[in-house]
Amino acid sequence: MRKKWLPVAAGFGLGAVMLLSSGFSAMAGTSGYDAYKTAVKNTKTVQSMTSHVDVTVTDNGTKVLSGAAVIKMNHKLQTMSMSGSMNDGKQTHEMQAFRQDGKMIFKSGDQEEYRVVAQNAAKWQHQDGTDAAPGMPKAAEQVVDALMGNIRNLATVENESDGSKQAELHLSGSQIPAVVNALGSLVASKAGSGDWEHKSWKQDAGVSHPSSEWHPSLPKLTDHIQVEQINFDAKINPDQILERQTAEISITGTDDTGKKHDLSVQIHIGLSDYNQTTPDRVDLTGKPIKEMQGDGPKRGWHH
Repeated sequence: MRKKWLPVAAGFGLGAVMLLSSGFSAMAGTSGYDAYKTAVKNTKTVQSMTSHVDVTVTDNGTKVLSGAAVIKMNHKLQTMSMSGSMNDGKQTHEMQAFRQDGKMIFKSGDQEEYRVVAQNAAKWQHQDGTDAAPGMPKAAEQVVDALMGNIRNLATVENESDGSKQAELHLSGSQIPAVVNALGSLVASKAGSGDWEHKSWKQDAGVSHPSSEWHPSLPKLTDHIQVEQINFDAKINPDQILERQTAEISITGTDDTGKKHDLSVQIHIGLSDYNQTTPDRVDLTGKPIKEMQGDGPKRGWHH
């Protein structure tokens, strides 16, 4: 089956973020884990930051997909820039995205034109004009904590001599909740099928159909899918702000031929330049532009 690189990458990214969020939500409910919750709240209050994201996927020990991105956000200026690339071992595919002047701008590395989407301010701002980045509602957070059950007691926090903290949640076997196992199974099966394309990408950003297609060797798991191990680690700096988050997820299963696969997804997120980040801008003067219709990708939780 032919796969477009953006849906495949988005599939792994979405699944990884959901698993990462679920794990850390469980950690946040752990007795003695006030340090992590405080760090999360402090991180959300910064006006700007730079994120370095690296993702690697291996199948039976062979690297089948890797990606890296630098994301710069400035809530006060209401701007963002992202430069990323994905590699399937044969080709590297690049993409850029910018939020500037009330518009979202996208460009695939193999295309000359820039796709521009005007943003509806009501969807991006609060009524007072500030940038809107709503978090998970309290009720939803409580549901997640309840689903995680007793694994919250497995999270640990260590104080370092320089005032920083290291938070960890390492799970394997029966320690992994059924809801996380089900989510991991869904992600693994969908990623292999390449069935991640969403209507909003077509209508709002127009970036789901880059001119070139590629064929990452991602197995389509169909049976005996199991999340074997999940390791989450977070570094909190002396100012009680998140500095680094990492995750390693191991999933096993078989494809429709009965071949067994051991998938490993590794994610590293480094956060830096708090309140000192100015996102990059793109000068569209003289460049080919395609104006896209739509209100833009949806953000946040509906209240």
